[in-house]
Amino acid sequence: MKLLIEKYRFYLIAGVVILAVLSVLQLHKLTINPSFDDYIPEEVGNRVYLNKLDSLFGGNEKIMLILTSTTNIINRQSFDRLQILTRELQNVEGVESSLSIADVIDIKQEEGFTLLEPLIDEIPDEADELEALTKRIVNSKMGQRLVSADLSAMAILLTKSDSVEDREIIPAIEAVIEQNPGREEIFIGGLSFIRYSISRSIKRDLKILLPLALLLMIVMLYFSFREWKGVLLPFIVVVLSILFAFGLMAILHWEISVVTILLPIMLIAIANDYGIHLINLYQEKYRLGPDANIREVATNIYKELKWPIVITALTTIGGMLGLLSHKMAPAAQLGVLASVGIGLALLLSLYLIPVLLTFYKPTPDLGKRKTKKRSPVALVLAVFSKWAITYPRRVMAGFVVISTISTAGLFLINVDTNVEGYFPAQSNTKKGIDLINQKFGGSQYVSVVFGGDVLSPASLARMDDYAREMEKLPEVGHVISPGMFFKEISKGMYLPGEAGYDALPASEAEAVQYLEMFTMGGYQEQVSQIIDYNYNNARILISMKDGSNHTGKVILDALNNLTRDDDQMKYIAGPGLSKIQIADMVVEGQIKSLVLALAIILVLLIVIFRSMAAGIKSILPLIISTLFLFGTMGWWGIPLDIVTALLSSVMIGAGIDYTIHFLWRYKLEYIRSRDVGQAITATLNTAGRGIVFNAFSVMIGFSVLILSSFAPIRFFGLLVVLSIFACLISALLFIPALVNLTKPRFLED
Repeated sequence: MKLLIEKYRFYLIAGVVILAVLSVLQLHKLTINPSFDDYIPEEVGNRVYLNKLDSLFGGNEKIMLILTSTTNIINRQSFDRLQILTRELQNVEGVESSLSIADVIDIKQEEGFTLLEPLIDEIPDEADELEALTKRIVNSKMGQRLVSADLSAMAILLTKSDSVEDREIIPAIEAVIEQNPGREEIFIGGLSFIRYSISRSIKRDLKILLPLALLLMIVMLYFSFREWKGVLLPFIVVVLSILFAFGLMAILHWEISVVTILLPIMLIAIANDYGIHLINLYQEKYRLGPDANIREVATNIYKELKWPIVITALTTIGGMLGLLSHKMAPAAQLGVLASVGIGLALLLSLYLIPVLLTFYKPTPDLGKRKTKKRSPVALVLAVFSKWAITYPRRVMAGFVVISTISTAGLFLINVDTNVEGYFPAQSNTKKGIDLINQKFGGSQYVSVVFGGDVLSPASLARMDDYAREMEKLPEVGHVISPGMFFKEISKGMYLPGEAGYDALPASEAEAVQYLEMFTMGGYQEQVSQIIDYNYNNARILISMKDGSNHTGKVILDALNNLTRDDDQMKYIAGPGLSKIQIADMVVEGQIKSLVLALAIILVLLIVIFRSMAAGIKSILPLIISTLFLFGTMGWWGIPLDIVTALLSSVMIGAGIDYTIHFLWRYKLEYIRSRDVGQAITATLNTAGRGIVFNAFSVMIGFSVLILSSFAPIRFFGLLVVLSIFACLISALLFIPALVNLTKPRFLED
């Protein structure tokens, strides 16, 4: 370090500047990917089946537009606007088909002729005619899908092409709505719109949360150290680590997702820790010797803190690398990027901060500063010291009680990866989701695909039975099946009371005749959504009343039970089922990442302190904090999802630092005094201050996540603050009490 300071400091600074510039030049390559289907590997289950569905029936994603009114929506003005919107939306690039109540056909027979007429030709002025029309709409199977039961809303159902991006089709749809104003309020729903909203919210969060976190960091550092170099130097390290991490992300062609919002906040919260300890020791040395040479001080703080900082950084990286066990690519990528960013922050803190300190003159009155009364932090640390020395068994008993209560909460944890719950209740996105779920049976669909002789009477009857059984489930919104189409068409082939009226075709030839007649009527698009062009495949479409994991599992289980012995059933798939696979991946990834992170840190601690007992005792605070974290989630009803599943690795990576810093300093103090009580008191009075500043910088950094647009990110921010606080209290109270009781040899040798 002395040689670096004296001869090569300008070369180091130049190298860092070049690295920063190269990173900035990569940032324009970054793209946002809000899709949750991409969290699932391409070769796995539902994602494979979705690709097959696309090839058979075209786009599987639906976009719904809901026109709402405070009065009866069945009126001439609203219907005219609906017709115009339906017609113009059909011309939007990426819209394969559009369907509204204006497109619904009333099939009937008159004087021996089959008539295919619009269900609504025009809106009558007479009250009795309007009432009769309303009854026809309510009694129509398709009408029920497109007009709410309370007649307050109408829907336009769009089928989205998989070849068009959300960022292209949604603004185009919004432009059509804007060009056709009216008194009805319009909401948009569907997974495509949800993804588009997520993309916009990701940009909003990065623009707001990142500067806010940096500002809070500046304020916290200034009030901690009361001098600007104590702010600037850790700040430089953090900004450089963020730039490098995002630059690496661009080089690797990784995309920004909801999970990526955590990356800069994690680096702000964690990457300044090492600089905080260096500045804290720098100030400590100048208080004791205000006339010391700045270059000697820079060299000495490097020598004294090199190994503690390296060790804490390695254990933090070890915790982050636990994310590699996740099958979800964004989670594993976050582990890599956070580890690289923390590794760079380690190197910059150890080498750049001491070098930059040599350009400063010592603060003139730093050695003379005296406080007339002890700070709140010092008072709390004094209380902890007294408790750990005087009442160690009571302290341990208190932690046992808290851990027991937390363990009970583990059994209450719910896993839910429903993206519909990501948005605040007051947002238009959430309002649209709730409106669709409550009044139109939901916008997320599940498809049951059948192959073979799908037009045979036996096949059609079996599919019709499945549809009727699924309609009985309270979790199901609407069911669209081949049988529904054929029964509607039969009303144009037979008169009421005749055997074929409102019935399935009696033969395969009759089924083909029905379809050809419907196709000639101009309704080929509607048919192709249920039966493919070659009549080799058919499907039942089932809408979910909400996007929860529970609803998805109930529907999936029911379908599996119904079709278990059906050789014609090929597969069950749908965008609404992806979250069930993600939920399974979340649980598996959470368990694996927790075990892997603890195992990595246990091995590192055993190597660092050269003692098995050291490793086991040092991870006890992590185990206590982990129980507290997940117990809190269970008791408060916070679900385990794709974001909160990352909590344990982050907490373990950041929280282990406090225990290591305490034990490292305690060992030095014990060697000096050979007295446990004095060593505990001295450690809390010196290293304890840096540990508290460190922990609160992490908590303040993560606290900005509470302002995120996404509920899981807000929960993550709250929970990580609580868990880091638990790690802090464990390191400053549980560990001293444990050391006092057990007097471990690895700290006394």
